[in-house]
Amino acid sequence: MSGLSLLLLALWAVLAARPLRAEPAYDVVVVGAGPGGAGAAIAAARLGARVALLEETVVVGGQMTASAVSTMDDMYGNRTGLYGEFYDRVRAYYAALGKSVGTCYWETFTFAFEPSVGASLLEEMIAEASVDLFLRARVTAVLRDGDAVIGVRADIDGKERILTASVVVDGTEWGDLLSLAGAAYRVGRNVVGTDGAPPFDGDSRIQDITWVTVLKHYPGGVPRELRVTLPPPGYDDWVGTYRNHLARDGAPFSGYPVRLPVDFPTHNGYRGLPDSSAPGRADSSSPLSLQMLTKSGVNWGNDYPGEGGYKGKSGLPVTYLEEGSFRRRAQALAMIKTIGFLHYVQNELGLPWSVADDEFDDEATWDAVSPYLPPEYAPLARRFPPQPYVREGRRLVGVETLTSARLRANSESYRDGTEGREEATAVATGRYILDLHGADETEELEAEFQETHLSIAGNKPLGPFQVPLAIFIPERIDGLLAAEKNLSMTRLAAGALRLQPISMATGQAVGVLAALAAEAGLPPRAIDPLKVQRRVVQGGSRIALALFSDVPEDHPLWPAVQIATVRGWIDPLALPASPASRIDDGWTLLEAARKGRTKGVFGVDRPLSLVEGEALLRRALNREKPLKGLLNEGAHLELATFVRALEGESGRRRDVATVLDDFAGRGLLAALGDGGPLDGAVAVTRGQAADIVLRFLTE
Repeated sequence: MSGLSLLLLALWAVLAARPLRAEPAYDVVVVGAGPGGAGAAIAAARLGARVALLEETVVVGGQMTASAVSTMDDMYGNRTGLYGEFYDRVRAYYAALGKSVGTCYWETFTFAFEPSVGASLLEEMIAEASVDLFLRARVTAVLRDGDAVIGVRADIDGKERILTASVVVDGTEWGDLLSLAGAAYRVGRNVVGTDGAPPFDGDSRIQDITWVTVLKHYPGGVPRELRVTLPPPGYDDWVGTYRNHLARDGAPFSGYPVRLPVDFPTHNGYRGLPDSSAPGRADSSSPLSLQMLTKSGVNWGNDYPGEGGYKGKSGLPVTYLEEGSFRRRAQALAMIKTIGFLHYVQNELGLPWSVADDEFDDEATWDAVSPYLPPEYAPLARRFPPQPYVREGRRLVGVETLTSARLRANSESYRDGTEGREEATAVATGRYILDLHGADETEELEAEFQETHLSIAGNKPLGPFQVPLAIFIPERIDGLLAAEKNLSMTRLAAGALRLQPISMATGQAVGVLAALAAEAGLPPRAIDPLKVQRRVVQGGSRIALALFSDVPEDHPLWPAVQIATVRGWIDPLALPASPASRIDDGWTLLEAARKGRTKGVFGVDRPLSLVEGEALLRRALNREKPLKGLLNEGAHLELATFVRALEGESGRRRDVATVLDDFAGRGLLAALGDGGPLDGAVAVTRGQAADIVLRFLTE
């Protein structure tokens, strides 16, 4: 071979190993179309970013659809932003059919849907945002240029493609991109990729998985191909668990705590789903209505490994996340355990129920488990969701790490008259407990963050909590963000952030951050969190813990009041006084709302006093000393005085008329309304002042 040929070959090898920086094909590439990934893709695209969304299965929605966990775990809390839009679409779909979505958890104010319906409506939202969606897309490599991620290599429906991007988002259920990108991450209590990390313990544990399936009533008898005539392998080991949870003469639901075993209508009411194909309007309003349910989810008593654990310890070894062959086998065993439950229902209980034949039908689902299952289960496996319910993945080592103690302290805001403890960089709110399915022993938790088994009860959130921006951002690598169960948090904090609603809310925030970073040509860590917060609240997503009766979600100043509250710019006139009840007690929450205890008063239309104006500007501008330009002209701040103080921050000294015209031309005075000459002597209201400052700092 000639010297020139050798030189060209060497050059090609260098280019293949380290892609050249060129104009990226996309601004943002999101891998994984679960609640977090889909939320990130939609939010980024709505801000004008060019977005590609890659999903390994043929079903968008991840946990809530592709894993069939279609009973939403939102604790009747935050239904705003993209999740709120999704909620409204689902409700409208079933309302048109005369059906209720209050079919689960034995309460009518809950929210559930058929996986096929949820996936279809979410795909509509993705398409409307002009996101390029690629199904059957498996990422095989993450491309880096030094310490920056610049794209992915993927097998898309059998063809290899390279997609370059300014920002890549890991929205996978397992946190697989963190490993491929070479980012530092936590898996179980292990830390990977950081200096001085303890030796890796492959036997440390993560939570159980569950291969959920949709259970359907067949009044004419279960079709032959969906019958489970013979017990599957391992049935004798698991049938005791089935019997402990469900029995023909089990207890009906009569309140919490639930008495086990339950009867079959009670079982179905736990994960009950609407049924588009069945007559009637079933819900969870009464024992009679529970008997009308014709669809439910099998997600109770079929966790894998479940009772008894794996080789004498609860949960699964972290090998499940780290080794592909172990993962495939464990997932197949999880499916077998659910098939065993179907056998129990059909044979021991003698009931005409089996896996639904109108939700999923994909040969690829069978192909994934076929090495481990007898071939007679192929018709059943094809009807299962394409992936199991994964409760825990790899978790980013980020700029900050969210702990259970921080969640608890944050959630104590406004409880029984206490003050707020708002997170200044909050970009989402959630409402859930510290819920771990196995692997919750002290030795499996992170000692470095003082997490113990006692923390599960001691640090359980009392109410809504906030998510700070920094837990999406890697400690070191640029161009990569986390958007699912892979955020920078402890295992216990992940137990509260792993559910569908909060995942979509955090995904929305990640999408905003990614789009702003791509637009500015900066790494995500360089973007001002205030700019992210503004775009998030403008997208309708709640970020503050305090709610105010005088500022409903449709109020034009709701975004500014949200941020002023989170940042502590203006003290509310009255704080909420909701009771410190159980976070999962929906009826107490509703009763508190009826009494007005969940909302305070902001004073959005009250004129801003001089003292309040001084405090607002010092807090918003991070100034310790009094500001120049605030003259004691009266009881309330006039518009001219207020804009003069802000103008002074730029170092310029222009006359008031020029400043007012300039602010108006830049849209900073939009809160004052349109039309008419500006009156510098008008009093500025508290809500207007918050909006003006927000626009001044983020335009």
